[in-house]
Amino acid sequence: MFGVFFGVSDLEHSEITLGGYKQEHFVAGEQISWNKALDAEHGHWQIAVKSITAAGKRLTWCDDGTCRAVVDTGTSLLGVPTKIGRALVDRLRHNSTAAGCSGNLPVLEMELEQFTIVLGPSDISRPDFVADPGHTTNSTCMPMLSFMDLPDPLRPKTFILGEPALQKYYTVFDALAPRIGFATAHHVQPKLTASELKAQ
Repeated sequence: MFGVFFGVSDLEHSEITLGGYKQEHFVAGEQISWNKALDAEHGHWQIAVKSITAAGKRLTWCDDGTCRAVVDTGTSLLGVPTKIGRALVDRLRHNSTAAGCSGNLPVLEMELEQFTIVLGPSDISRPDFVADPGHTTNSTCMPMLSFMDLPDPLRPKTFILGEPALQKYYTVFDALAPRIGFATAHHVQPKLTASELKAQ
């Protein structure tokens, strides 16, 4: 068993804990939600994805029961299959009313076996500034998704839960079960938006 914590500021360090996990890395009072790991013989930590909801609309793409997610500490973005990627971008792109995409909506929800990953603009979006002919600048929050179609033996409807999910959730890998657990990560300071990082 090992636990993975991804820091989001200079006030904390990312950390891997071998042989167990550190409860101080997730929000007080939360319990780890365990999800069965699948297809371990393929060499990836995979879990089932039951449904996808973007900006409050449940998409039917995973209704056939074949969606999977690989939990990967080495991927910097959220990986999505190309066939659903454009629909997710269209649903999650929005005009920025808060500084640097720091609002709470819209969100991407990935329903797992026993847990739902919820990623908002501050987790996966970045501002995209466009100047119009009148020289005013409009900011649109664009979801930073990596379109990727993974080869066999991985299934066509496979997502990759990379850094955005691992920063928000403390993640525990249990090889004996096998299973993967999630709990909301406790951070010393909330994750800064892109504009706040630039201002530092």
